[in-house]
Amino acid sequence: MPGPLDGLRVIDVGTRIGAPFCAGLLGEWGAEVVKVEQPGTGDFMRTIGPFEKGYSLFWAVEGRGRKSATCDLRTADGQDLFRRLAATADVVCENFRPGTLEDWGIDPVALAPHLVVVRISAFGQDGPYAKRPGLDRLGVAYGGLLHLTGEADRPPVRPGVTVADYLTGVFAAEATLAALYRRDATPRSKGGGGAPPDGDEGRGKGAVIDASLYGAVLRILEWTIAAYDRLGTVRRREGNRLSNSAPLDNYPTADGRFVCVVAGSDANFGRLCQAMDRPDLLTDPRFATLADRARHGDEINGVVAAWTASRTAVEVEEACVRFD
Repeated sequence: MPGPLDGLRVIDVGTRIGAPFCAGLLGEWGAEVVKVEQPGTGDFMRTIGPFEKGYSLFWAVEGRGRKSATCDLRTADGQDLFRRLAATADVVCENFRPGTLEDWGIDPVALAPHLVVVRISAFGQDGPYAKRPGLDRLGVAYGGLLHLTGEADRPPVRPGVTVADYLTGVFAAEATLAALYRRDATPRSKGGGGAPPDGDEGRGKGAVIDASLYGAVLRILEWTIAAYDRLGTVRRREGNRLSNSAPLDNYPTADGRFVCVVAGSDANFGRLCQAMDRPDLLTDPRFATLADRARHGDEINGVVAAWTASRTAVEVEEACVRFD
């Protein structure tokens, strides 16, 4: 069955994760994706393990769903070939260091005007840090997520996967869809037809999407920036717990595993009390409201931890599901 982007062509000239993931998402929605790689060496992701019979499983995930082409962008012939290939496409996704495409003469200005060009980098295409190289870890750090990840009394730790690369790819894909809509949609007047509304002289033209790793991470920091700006609050690492909600944690079980229980709302807390067969907790003034439970977080989390520690993970899950 054709996808919603069937008929569109995307050129993936990126490497590692950010730009290729953006292109891959568009491919999952039906676009034809052509992967352009350096002759001889191929994409860097082909060299990252784990491997099965010499084939990268990382590449199997992030390189799937594409047609393949090689093109040496460092040569005049390769650059000319790339310009001709890009002219047949709708979207180009890249994540070279800012200025690289300009040096090769294949920057957005040199390409077809209808193209949507996605440019992913650590710090954006301009600004004081633009020329700095950077991968996922810099995006997580400069975006602020690294500061918030880990236990309060321990050094910061990276999230378990490359969050900045993937997140930037998602936001860039979203922006690409908006740019394609802006390019291709036929606007109507308020009367339902006739001439396009004023200010639509750019219809039919492509766009350049400037997506930075740190910017994508910054966008998901919840209330962190607002609280610093308005209240001077510097948010800290809290491990698996939160200062404004309880009970919630990854609790140990009797069989040496962990269960994640989140019961911050009053309704969920009531269900958890039923699951634990602890109706007395509902009348305890320390736990009457979410704010009360947050103030007494150590106590209520301790109660839940003692309960989970006396049961296997499956038993805890079954009890919670019974009262969901």
